[in-house]
Order: sequence, then C-alpha cells, then structure tokens
Amino acid sequence: MKKLLIFCLLIPFVQQVCAMEDTLQIQAETDYVAGNYKDAVKNYELLLQKGESADLYYNLGNAYFKSGENSRAILNYERALLLNPGFTDAHYNLRIAQRKIVDKIDELPELFLVRWYKSLISAFSADQWGWISIGFFLLMLISIGFFIYSSNVFMKKTGFTTSIVSLLIFVFTLMFAFKQTERFEQRREAIIMSPSVTVKGSPDESGTSLFVIHEGLKVNIKEKLGQWYNIRLQDGNEGWISMQDAEII
Repeated sequence: MKKLLIFCLLIPFVQQVCAMEDTLQIQAETDYVAGNYKDAVKNYELLLQKGESADLYYNLGNAYFKSGENSRAILNYERALLLNPGFTDAHYNLRIAQRKIVDKIDELPELFLVRWYKSLISAFSADQWGWISIGFFLLMLISIGFFIYSSNVFMKKTGFTTSIVSLLIFVFTLMFAFKQTERFEQRREAIIMSPSVTVKGSPDESGTSLFVIHEGLKVNIKEKLGQWYNIRLQDGNEGWISMQDAEII
C-alpha cells in the first residue's frame, strides 16, 4: 500500500517534469525558427542536462552554427554522431562546418582492410551492434535446433552451416559493440576550442613550441597529465596542449 501511495505521489511530479521538457523543446524550436539562435542554444543546453540525445546535439550544433560559433557546432555534430553514427544530416552538416576551419590535415595512409574495418565498426552505435548480435545469437539457436531435431538431411546441413555462420557473425558483432562502447565511455577525441593553439613538446608552458593548430580541429587524446593533453593529429604529428584549449567530444 505504501509503495502504491509513493507511486501515485510521483505521477504528478513526473508529469510536471515531462511538461517542462516539452515546453523547453517547443521554446528552443520556436527560438531557432525565429532566428533567436543564442536563446535556442540556452534551451537546448538545458534539455541536454536532463539526458543526452543525438537529435538534441544535432539541433544544438545547428543553433551554434547559425550563431557563428563554428567550433561548438562541430563539437555537437560529433557528439550526435557518437550516439548515432548513421545520422545522415549530422554527417552532412559536419562536413559543411569543417570547411570553415583553418587547418587542413592530410590523414596518414592506411591499408584498405584497416580503413574498411574502422568504417564497419563506426557504421552502427554500441546499442545497434548489440541488437544485431542478439539477432544472430537467436538465429544460431534456431539453426542448432533444426540441426538436432530435424529428420531431413538437407535441413540438418542447412541448420549446421547457418549456425556456424551465425556464431561467427555473433562474435564479430559483439566485439564491434564492445569497441563502440569503449569509444563512447573513454571519449578519446576532442575539438580545439581556442582560436589558435601552440602545441608544445612537453606538458609545460616553457616547453618547445612545435606547431600551431586552430579552432574546430579534431584531435585524438593519447594521454592526460595534470592540466595537459598529449594529442595526436591525423597526419601523425603529436604534442601537448592545455586542457582549456580543447573540449572532449
């Protein structure tokens, strides 16, 4: 009875929270359509405090882009793609925003198989890979059932072959799900937020200046030491920058 009473008391609170979120969402969309992009940014930021969403990051990226804050637009498009790698609109808008950055970094050449492997993992989110792996696991169980209980030779052969193939695909998709989960949890990529950053040879202001990078550039974080990030660019160059100059995706 006590649990029922608590549940009944919580219903109005939950309804109020949902109503507040709906109001914020409507207000953010209204501000965006009206061209009040800074107000839209504030409301989308408030919505994100209640929970991450690829759509919210995408909308926030659009609001930042319209506000002229290109690096923050890139950051939020990247966050949207981290949650939903197949988000076509976010991919498209990210490419547009990246055209405005100063640094044009040439990627180190990779073997075709390595490039294909990375693109395959990035095709789906961790949750999507997880559901795919569950699907193939169930298919494997059904196939084993056909192999064991069917009296038809063709069905036995088909069941055996399908179960082996399903097992292999299950293992690979499960591995892809873990890889995407690791990428999401560790978040080893960042966007440069300062207009201009001098990359140092050591984690110290007095360290040797190596090269200069600019806002909007995406970097890989290899290590963190105090208030410094050891970063690596897509062309292989490495160095140290202050944590204040970058924001984790």
